[in-house]
Amino acid sequence: MTKDVEGSVVFVSSLKNATDCSNSDSSEPDSSVQGILVRNATKTYGIRKNKFAVLHGIDMRVKKGTIYGLLGASGCGKTTLLSCLVGRRRLNSGEILVLGHEPGSPESGIPGPRVGYMPQELALFGHFSINETLHYFGRIYNLKTDFVTSQLEFLSKLLDLPPSHRYVGTLSGGQQRRVSFAVALFHEPELLILDEPTVGVDPLLRHSIWNHLVRQSVDHGRTIIVTTHYIEEARQANAIGLMRSGRLLAEDSPENLLRDYNLSSLEDVFLKLCMADCVNEDKAANRIPAQQQCSTGGIDNMELNLLQRKTHEPPLSLSLADVSQMSFTNFNGTRVSKRSNRIYTKSVLPSANRLSALIRKNGLQMFRNIGMLLFIFLIPAIQVILSCLSLGGDPSYLKLAIVNDELDPSQNRICNYTTTCTYSMFSCRYLRFIDNTTVPFESVSEALPLRKNLIKLYEKSYGGRGEKWESVGRGPFPQNFTDELVVRRADGKFADKETILASRIAITLDSSSQQISLSLKQSLIEAFEDFSKDILAACSYEPTALGIPVTFLDPIYGESKPSFVELIAPGILLSAVYFIAVSLTTAVFLSERKAGLFDRSIVAGVQMSELMIAHVVNQLIVLIGQTIFVYIFALLVFKISFHGSLALAVLITLLQGLCGMSLGLMIASLCDELTSDIQLSLGSIYVNLFVSGVLWPTEGMPVYLRYFCFLMPQTYAIESLRNIFSRGWGIERPEVYGGVLISFGWIFALLGLSLVIGRIRKLTG
Repeated sequence: MTKDVEGSVVFVSSLKNATDCSNSDSSEPDSSVQGILVRNATKTYGIRKNKFAVLHGIDMRVKKGTIYGLLGASGCGKTTLLSCLVGRRRLNSGEILVLGHEPGSPESGIPGPRVGYMPQELALFGHFSINETLHYFGRIYNLKTDFVTSQLEFLSKLLDLPPSHRYVGTLSGGQQRRVSFAVALFHEPELLILDEPTVGVDPLLRHSIWNHLVRQSVDHGRTIIVTTHYIEEARQANAIGLMRSGRLLAEDSPENLLRDYNLSSLEDVFLKLCMADCVNEDKAANRIPAQQQCSTGGIDNMELNLLQRKTHEPPLSLSLADVSQMSFTNFNGTRVSKRSNRIYTKSVLPSANRLSALIRKNGLQMFRNIGMLLFIFLIPAIQVILSCLSLGGDPSYLKLAIVNDELDPSQNRICNYTTTCTYSMFSCRYLRFIDNTTVPFESVSEALPLRKNLIKLYEKSYGGRGEKWESVGRGPFPQNFTDELVVRRADGKFADKETILASRIAITLDSSSQQISLSLKQSLIEAFEDFSKDILAACSYEPTALGIPVTFLDPIYGESKPSFVELIAPGILLSAVYFIAVSLTTAVFLSERKAGLFDRSIVAGVQMSELMIAHVVNQLIVLIGQTIFVYIFALLVFKISFHGSLALAVLITLLQGLCGMSLGLMIASLCDELTSDIQLSLGSIYVNLFVSGVLWPTEGMPVYLRYFCFLMPQTYAIESLRNIFSRGWGIERPEVYGGVLISFGWIFALLGLSLVIGRIRKLTG
């Protein structure tokens, strides 16, 4: 016995003590004999005019304890057939029996520990080391640590793997394929399905791999299906199936195929079968009757005889249930009987081992890239910082064009005024209370053409009396503005119209920006009130005597002079956490699906619910970090008013993050391409941003739109957080606990939809 064989024997004995996953040791009595039976398998994709068939009525048999080589060009349906065998796809019609059970059934163990799967793509974590990769799958399969260590050493020697501390992403393509092959062999499954395992492997190592596969099938009764582009290496298989365009052209041992066709190489056999298949396709296109096709002789009759001959196989007329109870004779002559004492049941409850493996895997993904981790933690806080700095502030440094005819041209139009009780130069005294920058002009005709040269906003102030108003149109401060204003105040309700017009300051605003024009209106009115109080106080009168008889007392909730940022802060805070959770979740799941990691984990036995739970745990860690940074900057740095329970506010923030994560899971379940994911994510983000009351109160929206607003996942939560921030309300108020309950409802609804969509797409994918 060679060293390799001895190593294999040691491995099997250690596996018995390590785990229950390996259950194909041929030394046990009453061994299971079911192999693989595929009958009339048809698989189609698309709908209506775009519908096309990938598999056309395939019949295939693989005996237990044998190596089956599945050969064919790219696109012929090999990978689709393998996906159906491991339970990742379902046939549109036909039947499959794998190791005595239908794939995906609770008792089959497939997907699960009975199968080792090496997909065509790499399907490995590039940021994991070889050691971490194998330990991850060891936890998935519930293997003991001692066994994992011994198996790592054995496979490293067998496959000539690089040092185990090397990261997979730093390996060459051939080395990565070997690591992927090691993952499939790792737990010594009953069934090995290998999709092109020797691509990019040097001939010497390829020979070693095939020798190991032969020993696994002969010594341990393991069933192996191998697809390969190297047709001649399939001579070591017990049987081969030649596929073309979704059909199985021939299925037999290599020796029989070479003898029947009287050819020296399998490549020539495959070429001849393909040529015959092309002839048959042409005949079918010309609608030649099947009887004529079968009687034309030559290669067509030979192919027909080959396809109909079933050496050492039960007839296709038997049902799958009948075949599952039968015994077969292996190609090597070893008699194997059915193992009846092992029953596989698929638990509906999550596995602690698989959950720990998934959580650890997600954690390594995050913490391996410190820069990206910090970015993920800080980006919601960065959004809050930018929002607080850029939104809600009063417009400043605005330039106002001022035309003041009360100034004397002979004195260079200098605005001299006094702060004592003197009734003169009221125009200058009023302008002193305007905070914005004023740009003086001598006339309205000079100011109007220069309006576009002013920053964002142009103002001009004017006043007039009688005929002058009519002739000029809209005049500036008149020369007698102060006198007319004094007369108007003195006459009160008896003031005539000309006095009122001559003492009025007329203002023309650029109202293209509503927020700026409203802010200027308020500041100009407040400036005149301050000017009036200043005059009255200087003359020893009651300053508020001429004020508007409306007094605003201290507000019930909020501040006396609220800022717009106080309104939008809760919405911006929740939206930042929510949107990042959507983007991060969809990116993680789609990247794993595109790389094949998702399918490989599912085939290993991981349940969709376990993937979701693990992601929720890791996302919760991220959310806690994001929430801490967000509230530090919002409350401590920018001093946003907060009157309620911080714990309750944090709870709503975390729930909204989980709600965003749930939406990301649903989008990832729906989409296969990153483009579709981005479109759906951005669409949901912008809809939420505009109709959830983030930037504007829902009370300012049309009534019919408000009903739609409250269907969004964020609207109630934002209102709840605003009530906590500004009103200090607690969980006892329906306006607060409504946001909590609705957040929970959206989380469970979106997670449930994700599970349903995932299962439907698995069944129909």
